[in-house]
Amino acid sequence: MTTVELNAEFVVLTPYAPQHDWQTVAWLNTEEIRNTFGLTRTVTLESHRRWVEAAKDTIAWAIMIPETGHCGNALLHCSPSHRSAYFQIYLGDPSVRGRGVGKRVVVAVLDHAFGSLALHRVWLHTLFGNKAAERLYLGAGFVEEGIEREAILRAGRFDSQRRWSILADEWMQRRDGDSR
Repeated sequence: MTTVELNAEFVVLTPYAPQHDWQTVAWLNTEEIRNTFGLTRTVTLESHRRWVEAAKDTIAWAIMIPETGHCGNALLHCSPSHRSAYFQIYLGDPSVRGRGVGKRVVVAVLDHAFGSLALHRVWLHTLFGNKAAERLYLGAGFVEEGIEREAILRAGRFDSQRRWSILADEWMQRRDGDSR
């Protein structure tokens, strides 16, 4: 799928490219990101590059801030036949958290998903305890659909996760300021 650059005030989402691999792999191997996403194995440059090249229906962006550079990534794993996409975002650089970067990325990606891509639904997961992500998604209008009980096996135990979604008409009403 073709990835276009998205601008969100002081944040730029640029098409993900091989020059972003090294920093991404470093972030994916931090304990914090591993725990946030439920990653259970070490990611190498080679395994990551294979994953990127195999992800044909995935749109990936490097999150860039002009003064600090590459600070995270955002992805839409698209299902064209269902007009839906699974959304992921992470800010690997802790120094940019709490500055509104995540909110700007979510708005830009949802505008693109429901506008240019004409998707009907965007969905995602959060692991229990990720309160920052839950606040971000609730603030954007995502609705908690339910709990996937004991869905992730890591460190010898099963963890549950929450499933969230937002529909195109819900997003458009929010963006238009419709209070219905």
